[in-house]
Amino acid sequence: MPFSVQGDPDNYISLLSAAQIETLRLVFEHKNSKEIARIMDVSPHTVDERVRRALKKLNVSNRIEAATILARNGVFDQVTPYQPLRYQLISLGDEAPADEAGVGRSSIRRLFDIGSPFPTASQPANRHGLMERIIWPILIAFATILAFSALYSILVGLGRVLT
Repeated sequence: MPFSVQGDPDNYISLLSAAQIETLRLVFEHKNSKEIARIMDVSPHTVDERVRRALKKLNVSNRIEAATILARNGVFDQVTPYQPLRYQLISLGDEAPADEAGVGRSSIRRLFDIGSPFPTASQPANRHGLMERIIWPILIAFATILAFSALYSILVGLGRVLT
């Protein structure tokens, strides 16, 4: 069953944004919302919203129909791939493998080497695994308890000296 939209295809296709066209191109390649979100570096909800708005503009009922219409009208042949608005570092060369980073260090040291929970120049993004995400709040709570117990003991000592 061929999909078609009533009216001039150029009219309704021109209403679509570049991001909507690229999203529908990826739908045409049989990708789901999560895969498209990873490729376009957006959330799956953003992908679904782009598809929903494109469906409304094209006046069709599902994403497959919309993608097929654009493919049959040759829209995907004319588009440049979508470029997400994202800062990229100047040096895009190969990085050293992560396996070599711990060579020569003791297993105890590697156990406690969980990295900083705050952004740094060398690690601007949060790349912590599950273990680090569990350990840091526990360490912060433990340090807070120690600090308040030290403060309490100082105040108790001062109270005894002054009385």
